[in-house]
Amino acid sequence: MVPLHASLSLTSWTWEPSVLAGTLALAAAYIWLVRSRGRDASWSPLARVYFAAGLLAMFVALASPIDTGGDRYLFSLHMLQHLLLAMVVPPLLLLGLPEQWRAFDRVHVSPLAANIVFNMVLAAWHLPFLYEATLRNQPVHVLEHLSFLAVGVLFWWPILVPTGRPKSLSVIGKIAYLGFAGVPPTILGLAFILSPTVLYPFYAAAPRVTPLSPLDDQLVAGLVMFGLGNLIYFVAIWVIFFRLDDKRATAGDQAAATAQSPATMRR
Repeated sequence: MVPLHASLSLTSWTWEPSVLAGTLALAAAYIWLVRSRGRDASWSPLARVYFAAGLLAMFVALASPIDTGGDRYLFSLHMLQHLLLAMVVPPLLLLGLPEQWRAFDRVHVSPLAANIVFNMVLAAWHLPFLYEATLRNQPVHVLEHLSFLAVGVLFWWPILVPTGRPKSLSVIGKIAYLGFAGVPPTILGLAFILSPTVLYPFYAAAPRVTPLSPLDDQLVAGLVMFGLGNLIYFVAIWVIFFRLDDKRATAGDQAAATAQSPATMRR
């Protein structure tokens, strides 16, 4: 039922019990693992920051005004929520685990399959009939969010496998992987930007809580998908390059130290 007095502000948090319980359960399990297994694993402080950031991003996506606005009023906020759940939360949670717990040697994920499945799921949920179903049916909406998290883990897995491991991607392979992944969000984003009509009737009929018209809101949603989605991939590519340069610098220092002969050392 459409509210008579629609409003959206920074205080429009949902505090959904299931979201609170799920977030607290993950946090409690992580704290228990750190205390009971932390000494047996290379659990760096940075890993704990990653996991905390992943939990925070998930909670913000599912409980903040992003969720309230996306579910009721603005397509652009719903698009932002989808990117957080699929592209931000999964890699942060994976980075929060010790490397030996990620089972890279036991679990092999085909990069091609992961890339295709991720983008197919992302695109499929934005088909008008499925998207409208998520807005009007809560169980379908929950299924959508869970699928984004699941395929997000699948997608980022090949990127996080260290180079040099069996069946791992090379640095160039990871960059190509991310470059290919950027094509579908670009096409989807441009479709939203260039569409002359509102694609989802739900948002056309939703109360206006901002000066944006439904068509303008759809344009912003396209910019979020096209711009923010590719920005996330660009940051990942930059990190891969940064780590490669750091390893090369370290290798150069080690080679220079090895090149010193005993005679030179005695001088």
